[in-house]
Amino acid sequence: MGLEMSGELLVSGGGSTAVAVDELFAEAARLTTAEAACAHLAGIAAGLLGSIGRAGGGAGRAEHELAIATHQFRQAAELAASLGRNLDEAALRYGSAEHRLGALRGLAAQLGAWAVGASSRFLVWPLLAAAGGAFLGDRLLDALGVSREGAEPLVRQLLVRPGIAETLGSGLDSVDELVAGAVGVPLSVAVAVGGRVEAPDSAAAVLVGASLLGGLGAGLLVERPVGVRRVAPPAAPGTAVPQAAPGAPPPAAVSTAVPPPSGVAGLAARVPTPQAGAPQIRIEQYPAAGGGPTRWLVYVTGTIDPGVTAGRQPFDMTSNVHSVAGRGAALAPEPLPAGAGERAVRAALAEAGVRPGDELIGIGYSGGGAIVADLMADPQLGFTAGANLGGPARIDPAVPLLNIEHRDDLVPGSGGADRPLGPLLVQREVAVPPERPGSILTAHELDAYRRTAELVDASGDPRLAGFSALVTGFTAGRTGEASFWLAEREPVPDPEPVQRGAVSPSKGER
Repeated sequence: MGLEMSGELLVSGGGSTAVAVDELFAEAARLTTAEAACAHLAGIAAGLLGSIGRAGGGAGRAEHELAIATHQFRQAAELAASLGRNLDEAALRYGSAEHRLGALRGLAAQLGAWAVGASSRFLVWPLLAAAGGAFLGDRLLDALGVSREGAEPLVRQLLVRPGIAETLGSGLDSVDELVAGAVGVPLSVAVAVGGRVEAPDSAAAVLVGASLLGGLGAGLLVERPVGVRRVAPPAAPGTAVPQAAPGAPPPAAVSTAVPPPSGVAGLAARVPTPQAGAPQIRIEQYPAAGGGPTRWLVYVTGTIDPGVTAGRQPFDMTSNVHSVAGRGAALAPEPLPAGAGERAVRAALAEAGVRPGDELIGIGYSGGGAIVADLMADPQLGFTAGANLGGPARIDPAVPLLNIEHRDDLVPGSGGADRPLGPLLVQREVAVPPERPGSILTAHELDAYRRTAELVDASGDPRLAGFSALVTGFTAGRTGEASFWLAEREPVPDPEPVQRGAVSPSKGER
């Protein structure tokens, strides 16, 4: 079943508080062009009229018509300018209303979280029952006589809704109020302090807690070293990744000549599809133009392993949490390591030959989008622009960043509710009614984001058109060379055996 997509792009950011559909900004740009054209024509008509006057007049009807034309062109220019100002004011008012609604949503989330926390002593048994039901899963459904197929539409009704990302972000920003309510902190104090604690801080606190559990052997969200190696190009999308026979050498890693991508859609089409065993990073090198710097394009896949125990796959939930927590490390007793996914991309760029002074554009999907945004904020890397497809990016780098989010996608909200004004933000809804069967992450699918990227390129919004032109012009139309990189964490080292006669660290006995 194909996706049915709505036709409107909601555009904001770019250093402005204005928010509107892209058609409105396109109309405002056309009105600016019309104003300039009418003013120019009025100037030409006025100049001709002045020439006739200096020549002594006597042009009769022509002189009269030129006077009328001058007046009408000036009126048209004033009308176009007035309409343009009205459209801009409407967008600013819309943006102001959205900002107020966001603030109210955040306050409501804080109050609700504190209330739930404060009531937790009375909700212990219901919460334990709910946790047990979530853990038992299918067994509970069977006991209630509800099939999994029957339960999924109910879950979709709850979660597949426009604005779910903002709701999730506000909820994650309010975890501290929940804890404060549970331990008896007064509401006024919890809200005042909680306003300064956001999702990255909560993620950092989660990692600190996980490290404490690690001492008990839990091994949750614990990062390890990661390595990368260059591999052969991946199989066609939808086909199984070929597995080499035991002891057989891996396929030869070769460079592939590629035409330059066109626009944001051209970049999105080359983002690696998340697939176990396939390369997660694609890097393209384009020759320097006229003695200038070498230019690179880097494409980063999304989350492949959703587990919270770090395995060999570095593009997993452990890496995602470290990526978000890295923006809130003030709560950690020591610097938090970057996620394995980010470290893998850095290693691949170095292995590919990226040098200081080179220029890069990056694009990533889901967790890979957050990685690209984080790398763009590093002044040691020469990023000139980047794009994020559905990732929880809340970074405001010094260079253009395009965030594309679907309003009925849960994932972008996992980075928190606050959004900087610098990056361009394009939002749209994937019009799949919640009552229809399907995954709750339908709006998060890579193909859906690729379709939205096509709409970005087709938009008349001048900011989006400018970003698409920047991407297209980056390679100067030259042919590039693509390489593909597979990243893996180092295996967990075997625990050292306790020597006979030594004191057991776990039991304190020999």
